[in-house]
Amino acid sequence: MDGTKKLSTAIGFGIITLLILASITSMLIAFLLKFTDISEGPLAITIFILALLSMLISGFIAGKKAQGKGWFVGFTTGFIFATLVFLVNYLGFSHALSNSQLLYQLGLMGVSTLGGIFGVNMSKRTD
Repeated sequence: MDGTKKLSTAIGFGIITLLILASITSMLIAFLLKFTDISEGPLAITIFILALLSMLISGFIAGKKAQGKGWFVGFTTGFIFATLVFLVNYLGFSHALSNSQLLYQLGLMGVSTLGGIFGVNMSKRTD
């Protein structure tokens, strides 16, 4: 049970980190759109890169916290976030998941998985 608790805690840390990073980047992008003449179109690639970076960092932190099974922890972190995004879109806005959104979410889950693998490999083992 100790291993399950450790993995759950690591995934929780990853999700919390991801929500904090997503909130910060969303506020920054919103301020840019509100107080400058930049339109949303040119920012699309920037938003995508920031999302990839946020997923990588959250997967890294989850993997570092877990100190093992980085691919599982990173993927689960990304999967939970993708599920939350789907639920908000579907329940809040009545939008089903399109093929492009599915590819986008799968890419983010892949990057989160890589972050988890990197986090495990960068963590100090205490055993």
